[in-house]
Amino acid sequence: MRYYPICAVVLSLLALPVQAMVACPDVENYSFELPGTGKMNNWENVPGWSSDTVAVDSGVESDWPGSTDGVWAGYLYNNDPSVWQLTYISIEADKLYKLSLDARNNWSQAGAADLMVSLYYDNAGARTTVASQTFHLAGEWEPLSVSFLSNDAAESLGNRLGIELQNVTAPDSGGSWLGIDTVCIATVPEPMTVALLGLGSLFLRRRK
Repeated sequence: MRYYPICAVVLSLLALPVQAMVACPDVENYSFELPGTGKMNNWENVPGWSSDTVAVDSGVESDWPGSTDGVWAGYLYNNDPSVWQLTYISIEADKLYKLSLDARNNWSQAGAADLMVSLYYDNAGARTTVASQTFHLAGEWEPLSVSFLSNDAAESLGNRLGIELQNVTAPDSGGSWLGIDTVCIATVPEPMTVALLGLGSLFLRRRK
C-alpha cells in the first residue's frame, strides 16, 4: 500500500477549488437576470439588490458589455451609492465564507476604475464590515474574491451575512461605470478544520 506524506494530503485538501462548492442560490438574483424586461437605471425594481438612496445610473443591462452568466449583468456608476444584499446565510463558527464575482471596467473617463467588494453582517439593521478589498479593474471580465473567517469576528456569529459592492473611482476623475456579474458565496470549513479532517482520513487509510 502506498502512503502519501501528511503535508501533501493537507495541502491538497486546502487547494480544493472553492468554485466546486459555490452556492449561488444563497445570493438572490446572483447574475442579475431579473427582472429581464429591459435596462434598469437604479436598483428599485431589481430583485434581491438594494441601495441606500436611489441610484442615478446603476442597475442592470444586457448586450453591452456582455455578461459571464446569462444575458444580463449589473453595472455601477461612481457617483451612485453602493449596492448591497443581505443573504439568509447565518454566520457559524469555524467557517470560511468566500464571496466571488466577475467584474470589469466598462468605461472610465480617466482610465482608472476601482471596485470595493465587501462582506458584512447585519448588526441590528446596521451593516458591519468584516472583510473588504478594493480592486483596480481593467477592460476585460476578471474573477474577484474576498474571504472572511468567522472566528476572526466572534461578534458576527449568529448574524446574517451580507454583500456590498461599490464603484469607488474618484468622482473628480470623471464618469466611471463598472460591470458586475455572477455574485456567489461559498461556505467551507475554516482551513485548520480542513487540515484536521485530512489528518483523520490519512490515519484511517493507514489503519486499513
